[in-house]
Amino acid sequence: MTRWLARVPYPYDLDEAERFLAWERAQRPVSAEQVYAIDRDGMIGLISLRDAGPEPVLGYWLAQAHWGKRYMSEAVAALVDDTFRDPRIRAIQSGVFEGNERSLAIQKRLGFEIVGRSVQHNLALGRDLAHIDTALTRARHYELKT
Repeated sequence: MTRWLARVPYPYDLDEAERFLAWERAQRPVSAEQVYAIDRDGMIGLISLRDAGPEPVLGYWLAQAHWGKRYMSEAVAALVDDTFRDPRIRAIQSGVFEGNERSLAIQKRLGFEIVGRSVQHNLALGRDLAHIDTALTRARHYELKT
């Protein structure tokens, strides 16, 4: 459901996700944004880190037919672990639009904490929405892993 995504058009389907992935790979250097496909006999979602630096921003999308199967939880956990292997990373930023409890639950399970509230533009809806800002620090990540 694209209602929860800040930077995608509506309607958003697997064809659009594949076009986005191809464009990202062709246009952006790896250091600017890392975008990965989630593949289960074909692409079912995307996960990304943008704004290379000590506090990159995590974003993700999963086709609705695959919700509730823990695919995104596994993908986010793997990307978080991999990201914190880089000693320069202090924290991973993320967040959700208010009302997106499923996505917030994924982040909370992995140790992300609510760090504020903001307003962000939602391209799919064409308007600004209330946003819950989250972050996972390196220290909290390793505290939860031990």
